[in-house]
Amino acid sequence: MKVIWDSQNQEPLYTLDETALHAVVRRRNQEFQRCAACRYAAEIGIGLACGVLMFVCAGVFAFGDAAWLATLPWPKVAVSHWDAVALFTAAGIWFYFAAYMRGARRRQSSRGEEFAPTMRGDIDRALAQVGFQIRVAEGILWRGFVPVWVAAALWVAVVFRLTDAPAWTYVFMASTMAGALVTTVSGQQRRISERYQPHQRELESLRRKLLDPQP
Repeated sequence: MKVIWDSQNQEPLYTLDETALHAVVRRRNQEFQRCAACRYAAEIGIGLACGVLMFVCAGVFAFGDAAWLATLPWPKVAVSHWDAVALFTAAGIWFYFAAYMRGARRRQSSRGEEFAPTMRGDIDRALAQVGFQIRVAEGILWRGFVPVWVAAALWVAVVFRLTDAPAWTYVFMASTMAGALVTTVSGQQRRISERYQPHQRELESLRRKLLDPQP
């Protein structure tokens, strides 16, 4: 930021520069919040959709007529109550994931309410939000990805058992799911290091310049 000093009252005249910079900060904040909102919406939607699907299947297995279930084309073996228990558990995990991401979204949104509508306030708001996003991204492994992986494993195990899949397909699917989990975790770490942390450093640098402007 370039600061120009008034020759009469020795006050910094950076209104135009600050106004333009403030507009840039607000636009970047809006883009960041919009991307975060879309990501949260997608994750919440996936959690709810998978939870409903597994809950409905579990309900059919638990309360459906055994004779009618025997007429279905795809189960090659008889449905057991453990299949229903596994799917109810998987559905609960998916609903938990959707609720967790919904709570994270609400907490992220509330972090902008206590800051003033000034450039300093917008920068502090953006720092609070990106810091929160980093903490969510770091903590979502055990609170989100691992539970979802368990839910998906339960679903696959039930489907494979009911279709009487050969043993090697279990090994193949377990390896595939393990690879998917590693890829997801690596992608999350890249998001932190390549997106969130550079944005955080940029905001911190701008905040320092506002606190100690050099003429």
